[in-house]
Amino acid sequence: MRRILVANRGEIARRVFRTARAMGIQTVAVYSEPDADAPFVREADMAVALRGSTSVETYLDVDQILEAVRRCGADAVHPGYGFLSENPAFAEAVTAAGVTWIGPTPDSIRAMALKVEAKRLAAEAGVPLVPGAELPDSLGDAEVARIAADVGYPLMVKASAGGGGKGMRIVESADVLAEALASARREAQASFGDPTVFLERYLKRSRHVEVQVFGDTHGHVVHLGERECSIQRRHQKIVEESPSPGLAARLAQPMYDAAVALAQRIGYVGAGTVEFIVAGEGDDQDFYFLEMNTRLQVEHPVTEMVTGLDLVEWQIRVARGEALPRAQEEIVPCGHAIEVRLYAEDPARGYLPNTGILHAFTVPSVARVDSGVESGCEVSAYYDPMLAKVIVQAVDRTTAAQSLALALRGATIHGLITNRDSLVAILESLRFAIGDTTTAFLDEEPTTLDAAVPGIVLDRHCVAVVGDAGPTPDGVAAGWRNVPAVHELLGLQRLGGDSRIVAYQRTRNGFAAGVLDGGADPFADEPRDLGDVGVRGADDAVDITLGGIQARCRVTRYGDLICVDDPLWSTQWREQPRFADREADAGARGPSTPVPGTVTVVDVKAGDRVTAGQTLVVLEAMKMEHRITADSDGVVIEVLVEPGQAVDAHAIVVVLDIKQEPT
Repeated sequence: MRRILVANRGEIARRVFRTARAMGIQTVAVYSEPDADAPFVREADMAVALRGSTSVETYLDVDQILEAVRRCGADAVHPGYGFLSENPAFAEAVTAAGVTWIGPTPDSIRAMALKVEAKRLAAEAGVPLVPGAELPDSLGDAEVARIAADVGYPLMVKASAGGGGKGMRIVESADVLAEALASARREAQASFGDPTVFLERYLKRSRHVEVQVFGDTHGHVVHLGERECSIQRRHQKIVEESPSPGLAARLAQPMYDAAVALAQRIGYVGAGTVEFIVAGEGDDQDFYFLEMNTRLQVEHPVTEMVTGLDLVEWQIRVARGEALPRAQEEIVPCGHAIEVRLYAEDPARGYLPNTGILHAFTVPSVARVDSGVESGCEVSAYYDPMLAKVIVQAVDRTTAAQSLALALRGATIHGLITNRDSLVAILESLRFAIGDTTTAFLDEEPTTLDAAVPGIVLDRHCVAVVGDAGPTPDGVAAGWRNVPAVHELLGLQRLGGDSRIVAYQRTRNGFAAGVLDGGADPFADEPRDLGDVGVRGADDAVDITLGGIQARCRVTRYGDLICVDDPLWSTQWREQPRFADREADAGARGPSTPVPGTVTVVDVKAGDRVTAGQTLVVLEAMKMEHRITADSDGVVIEVLVEPGQAVDAHAIVVVLDIKQEPT
């Protein structure tokens, strides 16, 4: 094996390249048109362009990938995770071309790829299953409703193919079942090319615990301990750790044995993960089989950190026909590792993805960072919005959590709204500290989704912007007035937050300042007095003294975007114009797209009467569905989009007349 092509993109491609280089193996990237300037393309020894932009057109196109393998002379293919990694036909095509497949056999993938079939095999192996039911295409609506009632509510609609939270919907009652089925099938078809779904009982306040297994071609299978991945948004993991903080000690070994037994049952080769749901508390816990992922997992770094092993190296060695590097008794976990997934999204707004330029991206060296981006990258709407995985390993869980939170606080992330503050709030919460990390965590701790920046921090950052502001091109300070008694004004709008107006007067050592919070009238309302603010230049930053507390703030500008970082908090602002753009305000005629994407469903037509909250259009962006709804009751005047149409962010999709009263 001298040249590996990674049939994937972003973070996992860079991860495989890193190990391959250390083993003296050449690397090849494939890339779509939007990824032409991505870091993983530059880091490969050679790269092959794929025609198209979407996943279906590029990273899911088997013929294009195989042609790239032929053209570059690769003698091995690593599929990463997602895309074609669990596609048995792709694995067969690779091996048929005389190229080494770095993964399990096509038969093993096929046995576990469809979750319905995987459950049958697990049941044969004696592993307990969550109650559920298959949904053959021939079933009518009445029969589906009866089967769902037998499974029991709440239930989960799950895609049979693929993973990563795609094609999954929680259904609380029968009246929303049909819509959930249709939506899950659309998402499954778009993500995996297979719309098949099934039903499964939804176990609230359970834990999602998985076991890493590894097999070789010599008949050996070992486990590498467990990971807990219970904290999830949209059924996709955002915090993973090893070992699990809440797994009953008596369940660990039986769970390991079940995972190994299932892998042996199908003659498993390579890296795999057997996932379980753990229900109950303490000694009353029981575990049930969920699925087996026949690939490397996104969260594999936490296992690497606690075992000291390189799982990609193991994959390559096993694919070359070597025996597993270690026997079971030689694998001894040490310490505790926690990983978080950093996304370009706004948790407070339904995890709305964010696209644009990532002007700056750095994370303190205390953490391991597996990232697909770097400073200056553009985050597009074509793929998953994950920017990076940030991982810390320590002697114990408390130290790992505190170190990871501090690393996130100290990260420089400029240009995009991210879930960084939400992740910090999770890691610093009491519930997390005591290990109460069930799948209901985010539902029961909603404040972690909209992690509030303390008011004094917002005040400090606003005045830091004032203190850092230089003169305009004509040599006059911004907002300068020649009447000392009149305040200078600076309007700021925080990305993902509200607006503020800073009213200030310059003094010898700084300025006297006040703040008008969002919605205030600067000509009628009195500013909230901040008192005297001390300002002192410090290299590329300013030391701000406010309320008797001094903090060093670094202010960075990218056009009209202003980013402020202190040792513990970061905020992003745009300077507001002095006078409102009334023409822009008048241009809003109806619901618009929150992000760029592709229209998949249009549910209304001209003349339809709609009610507030009714779905008008469904948009697919960043591998997720977004429902665009009516803000109020009204009548559809015009529909401006159609299924299959690509749209930019803030594009109006439907023109509504809200003055007409429904009859």
